[in-house]
Amino acid sequence: MKPILCNYYITERCNAKCDFCDIWKKNQLRKTADCSLNDVLINLPRIKKLGVRFIDFTGGEPLLHPDLPEMLKAAKQVSLFTSVTTNCLLYPERAPELAGLVDILHFSLDSSIEREHDSLRGRKIFHKVMESIKIAKQLKEKPDLLYTVTNSNYKAIDGLIQLATKEKLILLINPVFSYRGQEKLDNDVLDYLDRYKKLPYVYLNRALHKFMQAGGNNPASPRCRAVTSSIVISPKNQLLLPCYHHFFKAIPLNSNLEQIYKSKVIKYFQRTQGKFSFCENCTINCYFDPSFLYRVDDLFWQSLMSKIKYGFDKFIRIR
Repeated sequence: MKPILCNYYITERCNAKCDFCDIWKKNQLRKTADCSLNDVLINLPRIKKLGVRFIDFTGGEPLLHPDLPEMLKAAKQVSLFTSVTTNCLLYPERAPELAGLVDILHFSLDSSIEREHDSLRGRKIFHKVMESIKIAKQLKEKPDLLYTVTNSNYKAIDGLIQLATKEKLILLINPVFSYRGQEKLDNDVLDYLDRYKKLPYVYLNRALHKFMQAGGNNPASPRCRAVTSSIVISPKNQLLLPCYHHFFKAIPLNSNLEQIYKSKVIKYFQRTQGKFSFCENCTINCYFDPSFLYRVDDLFWQSLMSKIKYGFDKFIRIR
């Protein structure tokens, strides 16, 4: 089966210091350079030819990359569906050059109370998110509010739903995943969040919640399809295997991508995806969200129905 998604890490720099993310910490240590615009322009037609339909320009904070608008234009030229998530520190000044280029735009917001949000993000950002919402709506954009849920901020959901309803925006519930010391989200918290799954203005992937409640990935019978479903590209122009968060093989993208995907290396990682020791109990959303589409089971249907609700709420209910 062909990959459907590309997670393109265009930078590892970040202007926030979120306590549930370590990318900004890693970049402080290794000072990774941003990706090259030329590399992106070369890679986009290649990944489209391979079967990819969706591309997420991510980081770090993607708006720190000066060439993001050119990347988005190039992605649209090869008919890729684009997404960008931003903490909003730079959005007010960069909004005009991004307008019309991002199909799914996410604004990170973890509480409707300023001090709570800023505490989680390590910077005074809340006012920038509010400003960004106003500017985006003036530009006829429809951003989603991406709510990263932790064991400390899960009760912020009521205030965030009120805000999303007022602004007529979708609130995306994004459970934090356990990774390198990050505290696992309690099942009681997942149960609490599940109460909101049918509300308008709320997107909750029930498949992910059920998967997390059951303990996550089991290497003996893995649900992960990270290598099959996704292409992960680093700022160094490398294909990362099996995923960004646990990669131990990096293949330079200086040759034909189609040939790389016919290689024994890719076949090996497709056979072993989800079976490594570090895959035990993994629940990283950016890999399991597309993975659920690659096996028809209860999680497939739960995920599909959640996405249908999202589409109905965003494009039909909210006008």
